[in-house]
Amino acid sequence: MKVTKQRQILTLEESNLADATKIGYRCVLKQFFRNSTITSYDELIKVPNEELENTLVDYCKFILHKVRQGKLSPNTVPKMFKPIKYVLGMNYRENDVRWRPLESLFPPEVRRSGFRAWTTEQIQEMIDRCSGANISRNKALIHFMASIGGRIGIHEYPLLMRHLIPMSSNDTQNMDCYAVLLYAESDESAEEKDYRDSSSDVVSGDSYWGFLTPEATKSLKRYHGERQRCGEMLNDDTSIFRNVFCALRPSAKIKQLSKPAVFSLFNRIVRKTSIKRFQKGRRYDIQLLHGFRKRFNTIMKLENSVNANIAEKIMGHKNGLDGVYFVPTRQQCFKEFVKGIPQLTIFELERKQIEIAHLKEEKLENESSREKLDTIQEDLDKIKQWREISQKYDKNNSNFEQ
Repeated sequence: MKVTKQRQILTLEESNLADATKIGYRCVLKQFFRNSTITSYDELIKVPNEELENTLVDYCKFILHKVRQGKLSPNTVPKMFKPIKYVLGMNYRENDVRWRPLESLFPPEVRRSGFRAWTTEQIQEMIDRCSGANISRNKALIHFMASIGGRIGIHEYPLLMRHLIPMSSNDTQNMDCYAVLLYAESDESAEEKDYRDSSSDVVSGDSYWGFLTPEATKSLKRYHGERQRCGEMLNDDTSIFRNVFCALRPSAKIKQLSKPAVFSLFNRIVRKTSIKRFQKGRRYDIQLLHGFRKRFNTIMKLENSVNANIAEKIMGHKNGLDGVYFVPTRQQCFKEFVKGIPQLTIFELERKQIEIAHLKEEKLENESSREKLDTIQEDLDKIKQWREISQKYDKNNSNFEQ
C-alpha cells in the first residue's frame, strides 16, 4: 500500500520576498491572528475552506469597524489581506477562498494627502535648527535626502562607503559630487553595477544610482572628517551614516542608522522648526521623508533639458518597458542630474558659487571659441592670399605664353 506523504507547510522565511517585505507581512499576520479565530500560521494553512472564508469575512468586518472609527485608512484595508493571500498562495490554497465577494466589502479608496513637497526655505530652516552631539550627521542626512530624492526604504538596505563613488568631470565645471548606489546588497560594488548597466545581455537589478550635489557632498565629507578626526577608521564596509557617535569611543557598536531612527530624527528636527503641517486623516499635507522626493521629482521634471527617461531612472522608477530595455550608465545619469543641481542646491551662497563656476566655464569656452575663430580666420586669410598669388602667377604665365 502506497503511503501519501503530507505536504510541507511553506513559511514566509522560505519565500524570496525582500527582508523589509517579510517584516511587514509578519506584522500584518500577527494582527490577523490576534483579532480572528485563527490564531497561528499552521492553523491558517490547515483550516477547512468554509471556516477560512467565514473567518476572513468576520475579520474584514472587524477592520471596517476600525475604518468607521477613524482608526484606519480605507486605503489600508486591501493591504491587511495581501499577506494572508500570499501565504495561502505559497501553500497552494489561494483558490480555496472566493476573494471577489470578500473584496466587494472593501471600502472605496480615498484621495491620499501628502501631495505637497518641502520648499527650499523649509529645508534651510531644518538644517539651521540642527543641534546636539550629532549636528554634522543630521545636517549631512538632510542634504543627502534632499539631493537623492530617495524613498525612506533606502535605509532598510546597506548604505556603505563602498556604495559612495566620487563624480567629477570637465563637462560639469569640475563639480565635486558623489554617486550613491541605492537599494544595493551589502556585497554589491559600483564596478558590478556599472558592468550590469553596460551589458546588453544582462537586465539591470533593482539597485540604482542617486547623486549628491556639491553642497550635499561637502556636508557629507565634513561629517566623515569629524568621525575620522575622532579616531574612527572608515573602510568599504563602514556605514555612510552611523546610529550614534561618541568621541571617546568612536568604534563602539557601529551600526547603520536604521529606517525608524531616520524617521524619528526628522520628526524631532521638524518639531524644532516653525513649519506647520496640516493633518488630513492619518497623513500630513507634507510627508516627513517623501516631501524631499516630491521636491526632487518636481525640479527634475520642470528642467526641460533633462532627459525624461533618465530622470525616471534617477528616481528609481521602472518606467514601463523603458525600465527594462533602457539602461543608462552612471555617467549618463550624472550628466542629466547636473542640469538640476542649481535648483536642488539648498543655500543661496552655494548656488551663487555654482553660478560663478558656470560663468567662468562659459567665459573659458567663449575665449577658447574666440581663439579657434581667430585661428580659422588666419587660415582663411592665408588660403585667400595663396589663391591670389596662385591666380596672379597663372595670369603672368598666360601673358608670357602669348
